[in-house]
Amino acid sequence: MHHILFLGRNGFFKRDFQRFQIKRLSKKFKVSFLDLSNLCNKKFYNREKKKFFSSKVLLKINSLNEFRSFISKNKISCVLDISNPNSKSLDVFRKTINENNIKLVNFQTSLYPIFKRNFFLKIKYFFRVIFFNRKLILYYVKKLLKFNYFKKKNLYNFYYDSIFCIGKDGVNLNFEKHQKSKYIFASSLDFESYKNEKQFKKVSQNYILFLDQYLPFHNAYIHREIPPFATPEKYYKSLKNFFDFMEKNLKTKIIIATHPRSNYKNLKDIFGKRKIINYKKTNDFISRSLAVINYTSTAMSFAIIHKKPLIFYTSDEINNSHDAYHVNFLSKQLGSVLYNIDKIPIIKKDKSLLKINKYKYRDYLNRFIRHSKSGKKSNLNKIINLINET
Repeated sequence: MHHILFLGRNGFFKRDFQRFQIKRLSKKFKVSFLDLSNLCNKKFYNREKKKFFSSKVLLKINSLNEFRSFISKNKISCVLDISNPNSKSLDVFRKTINENNIKLVNFQTSLYPIFKRNFFLKIKYFFRVIFFNRKLILYYVKKLLKFNYFKKKNLYNFYYDSIFCIGKDGVNLNFEKHQKSKYIFASSLDFESYKNEKQFKKVSQNYILFLDQYLPFHNAYIHREIPPFATPEKYYKSLKNFFDFMEKNLKTKIIIATHPRSNYKNLKDIFGKRKIINYKKTNDFISRSLAVINYTSTAMSFAIIHKKPLIFYTSDEINNSHDAYHVNFLSKQLGSVLYNIDKIPIIKKDKSLLKINKYKYRDYLNRFIRHSKSGKKSNLNKIINLINET
């Protein structure tokens, strides 16, 4: 029986067990999941480890030497690397996999447009931070003090045997590492989820779905060691005011789709008296919605798949944060409206915010959600075929 290994560095949660279809793969292969967050980001690991999904497939390695020993002792057929290829902390592990002649696969789960501030935005951002965000100044100062200018960077050249490519932009991602790679054209996990759910003719209902990102408390801040983009006091108050305004002016209601890692048990009525749904129902509720309110959640893929209008939002705090101008860039990519929840928006009488740019939606779908050459085969069947080829 083939032994396959998932390689990651962002923890292992119940959602990971489900979306990588580990239960189904375990019927055909021996499956292990190796999370290296304890080595790559100890702060994140120490804070989140109690939330990790308890499963026999989850492994823990405490050092590079232990990893090398594990690789040499176990007959592993294939490693599915679910992390960003630019995660330098994993390069030495990837090189070890290459050296042991084990098939290494870049398993793309989701793609998104890469945002980089141009010179003008960098200047604008600099002054925003200086005048409005002293905490962020302290963050950058600490980062500079920790930086070792004389330390030589260890370069570990590795290559992927195969790339699970889920969009046009996935082909060009770090091209220099892919010269030996075989491309397997596929779909994002969100598109696979959309395909796997029963599809019915769904008539739009009178509600707008809000994609929650647990923005003031998201664990990515620990992982990336950056200050939060917003404070809970200001963020949720502004959101509720914005929701009230939208509901009144569009004569609709807003429903909340919670983030997979959110915990609102001790934050009752944080969104007012509005209906809250589990993240697992996001695809279904988007398919029947009038529109979707979003910051930068990757779940917006469902809105693009179902051709639902996207209403992007920002705030004064976000505009002065580490993530400043990101959502502005994203809204332009899709030709969608963007509102600041700290300011009273102007809604046109023709309700043009409930319309989509078909060309930009189609382009985004092909570039980031589903490769045009992916065909009808499911990702699961493609993984099985790939492993059986070893």
